[in-house]
Amino acid sequence: MTWHDASHTGFSIFLNKENLVFSMPLICVCTVYAYVKYLPLNLGLSVIGAGIVIYKVSSYLKTRAIEKKEEKIANLDESLLEDLAADEINKEKEDKQKAAKKKVKEQNKVRQRIAAEKKKQINRGTAAKEDDDDNEDISTFVKAKGKKKN
Repeated sequence: MTWHDASHTGFSIFLNKENLVFSMPLICVCTVYAYVKYLPLNLGLSVIGAGIVIYKVSSYLKTRAIEKKEEKIANLDESLLEDLAADEINKEKEDKQKAAKKKVKEQNKVRQRIAAEKKKQINRGTAAKEDDDDNEDISTFVKAKGKKKN
């Protein structure tokens, strides 16, 4: 390593990540010793307990806020979804309405055709009845020739 190395310029010679990682155990030991040595036991334990409680409450509040955001995203109103995808939904609605109109038109055509066929059958039936008068059994009006007179 030369004196003019770009990675070790200025204050970084003494304080960099590598030196901090190596010095963390010593810093922790010194902090714990000072805490135990200079703070009374009653005050020290209550401060530790309060720190744990504050940490638990803050972590609970953060998780609850995240859950609320997820619930809000999961439970979007239909109106908001319609606003987001209004074009697609409107197009689908129009397609459904067109399909329904086509179906109604087809049903009306079928009904009209059936009605027209019934009218034709009725007209044929009345015309056939008028023509069928000649084809009725005439034997009921004719006398029987084979009868003996008494």
